[in-house]
Amino acid sequence: MDVTPFVERRFDLDGVELLARFLTPARAPGGEFQCPWSIFWPDGEARGYACGEDGVQALTLAMQAVHDRLLESEANKAGRLTLWGQTDLDLPPSWTAGPLYQIPPPPGGWPTDSE
Repeated sequence: MDVTPFVERRFDLDGVELLARFLTPARAPGGEFQCPWSIFWPDGEARGYACGEDGVQALTLAMQAVHDRLLESEANKAGRLTLWGQTDLDLPPSWTAGPLYQIPPPPGGWPTDSE
């Protein structure tokens, strides 16, 4: 299994960086693809992996697993875990649907189709 970091996301936890790292998805001996992940908490590392039919599915499921663990954390529940100053952690399954992607209306509001 390749131990090369593939992608990382850096969160803020009380002013300290909290790193989530995803390794390169690779085919496992059983034929499935595995994507190892790690969360580097201040008090230690949490690790796991997700399996998929291909590398994309394994990576997506690994991101979802990390998202679930972050959402369940006491730090997140207390509002102390953020990404780019917001509580939307922008990982599957809710990525591209959270507050980071909500565009505020322009001054005076949105134009209507009848204008």
